[in-house]
Amino acid sequence: MFCLHFKVWHFVSWMPNQVSTHSMKKLFLLLCLLPLQLLAQSTTEQVAAWQQQAQDITIIRDNWGVPHIYGKKDADCAFGIMYAQCEDNYRQLEESFIGPLGRAAELYGEDRLQGDVSIALFECVKKAKADYASASSFIKSLCNGAAAGINYYLYKHPDTVRRLLEHYEPWFFLLPGIDNPSGHGITSAEIRSYNNTMLPGHTPEGEEDNSIEERENGSNAMAIAPSHSASGQAMLLINPHVNFFGNGQRYECHLISEQGLNVSGFAIFGTFYIWSGFNPYSGWTHTNSGVDFTDVYLERFDNAADPSLYRYGNGYRTATIWTDTVRYKTAAGLQSKAVLLRKTHHGPVVAKRDSFLVSMKNLTDPQSSYIEQCWKMCRSKNLRQFKAAMNKRTLGYPNTMYADRDGNTAYWHGNAVPKRSTQFDWRSPVDGSNPATEWQGLHRLKDIIQVINPASGWIQNCNSTPYLAAGSSSPKQGDYPAYMAYDKQTFRAVEAVRLLSATDKISYADFEKLVVSNHLPMMANWLPQILAAYDSMATTSPALKEKLGAVADTLRRWNYRYGLNSQATSIAVMWYLQYDNWNNSQPKQSAADDNATNLQGNELPMSGATAVDLLSKAVEALNKRFDTAFVNWGDINRLQRLQSPSDNFDDNKPSWPVAAVPSPLGSLFAFGNGFTRGQQKFYGARGNTYTAIVSFGPRIQARSIMYFGQSANPSSSHYLDQAPLYAAGKFKDAWFYKEDVLTHAEKTYHPGE
Repeated sequence: MFCLHFKVWHFVSWMPNQVSTHSMKKLFLLLCLLPLQLLAQSTTEQVAAWQQQAQDITIIRDNWGVPHIYGKKDADCAFGIMYAQCEDNYRQLEESFIGPLGRAAELYGEDRLQGDVSIALFECVKKAKADYASASSFIKSLCNGAAAGINYYLYKHPDTVRRLLEHYEPWFFLLPGIDNPSGHGITSAEIRSYNNTMLPGHTPEGEEDNSIEERENGSNAMAIAPSHSASGQAMLLINPHVNFFGNGQRYECHLISEQGLNVSGFAIFGTFYIWSGFNPYSGWTHTNSGVDFTDVYLERFDNAADPSLYRYGNGYRTATIWTDTVRYKTAAGLQSKAVLLRKTHHGPVVAKRDSFLVSMKNLTDPQSSYIEQCWKMCRSKNLRQFKAAMNKRTLGYPNTMYADRDGNTAYWHGNAVPKRSTQFDWRSPVDGSNPATEWQGLHRLKDIIQVINPASGWIQNCNSTPYLAAGSSSPKQGDYPAYMAYDKQTFRAVEAVRLLSATDKISYADFEKLVVSNHLPMMANWLPQILAAYDSMATTSPALKEKLGAVADTLRRWNYRYGLNSQATSIAVMWYLQYDNWNNSQPKQSAADDNATNLQGNELPMSGATAVDLLSKAVEALNKRFDTAFVNWGDINRLQRLQSPSDNFDDNKPSWPVAAVPSPLGSLFAFGNGFTRGQQKFYGARGNTYTAIVSFGPRIQARSIMYFGQSANPSSSHYLDQAPLYAAGKFKDAWFYKEDVLTHAEKTYHPGE
């Protein structure tokens, strides 16, 4: 408020002398009546344009609070969805831009500097501005509409807390992401070693082991063909697994324009396009992939006369070296640091290994092309049009599952896949001086791993190998280069294959139950081996039999299905958590030897003695937490909403019991616990978020669920209204047709009203 008053008085002070004092007072009073955000950032012309555009947009909130946004133009939908996101959770929307803009340290302090430096290193802001300047008029109209939607919301709600951002520019929506070399065998120590040269004297924030969280951030996707469907209609499962709190949250919405757009599904907070969803004719969803779409190069800077030179072929190339400035909050106010940045022709230098610097190459398509592909996917009416959209090949790593009203089902493993020499192991860093390691363009869409209308009648991907995606109709591994699929077969995929291949015809109701199956194939495969090892050891160890005898009997009677009243589920999950810690502590022999490798397979990936020792530790952990090893899973596994990731779960506050378990055990309904800061119970922090099942007939049938509710306002009726359904593994109707939306309408308005 002080800064605002300063600006007003400063404005009055330089008025020409011929303007009367009376006139200046009238002007000042008029300015004081205007919303604060308009004073700071908006002109009268901008506000008039926002108000006019808002009149072309109607938002209908249904009885679950889901916004159905009707506009004259597609750009109106971009305006409307961003306005609606602001209404439901402005704090999260603002957070979605702070990091990608490289400004997190301005809000959170020096501990967030390294992320901001990475944004500067990858030149995200520079690229976004250039991308917007050269984008098509259509993409510009979408970005303009999206920025206007946020700015108009802030203008109409001057009391909204702005923690950092006061105004949103259209190029914000074209900010590219950054890449991490750790997936190619580069260690955290090697990254920190180079970070210290970019930020001398700065110690990066402590890194937590996020291995469980990363595995949970996957997805399930299934498509069922008419031949395998009881209704004779194709069906699709959309089921991303991501964090419940912080960036990347899913936002359910429905966009309809008079230009022909009509798509429902979810956007990611801070974006204006549907990432996974369906229209009247077709639907699609994505899962994370093991496709190699980035590579890491070892660069030798060994020229003593010129440190900017690095070896390439028989000579040298010159690196680009520049400085940038990052700002960070301190008790004394904002401070600045200069950072030294470097890139080769491969990409930014991100780490240091021995005498080598490590650069990273990624796909360089601008974000505008990415959005254009997403928009074409949203509008696709048939398989031919969807293939044409996919043929833009800008998506990089995501796998894509597809189904349509014509009965087609399809799956593509990745999208933009660089061509490479097969003589190298691309999972590890390669020699940057060797020209043979250069990419040779992109593979054609028809040449990447894919399944289209398989004879099996079904396709699945659960962050798993594509070579088992469709039973006997799956692609053959020998037909493709290794770098197209490093994925293993997850236990979720094992369960999906079991269910899809065991049933002749699947009804919509069957599908709804199938996608939340409570059977755990990890335990079905491994637990008998653990118990056999225990039986052998217990014959010579009375102490072990005394400690684990009753636990072993409980597990022996178990059917490997999780349940709220199951004590065996509690023991099994605690064993898995002990195993996961043990697995993460094991030395890795190569870049290909990741933790996830030991989360698959029929054979127990350890000695029987180790497995039994972990069972002992699981029992000790349960006794420590609950004074008994025998506690019902529903009493300790809970769903509770936090206002921000920095908040703590609270055993004394309301929560819902959830039967689902962490996904690595094979739980299709993924529910991973986390943020345990002294609480006795386990609380969900990641897993199933937006989930939808869609049947493609002459009339779309769709049901969906979110993990809490549409609004982040605790006083809203939609803050937790979906939580009981979610916790029980159930769905709500996803209204799609205008007559249904109107029948279940709770509120109808133009933005700003």
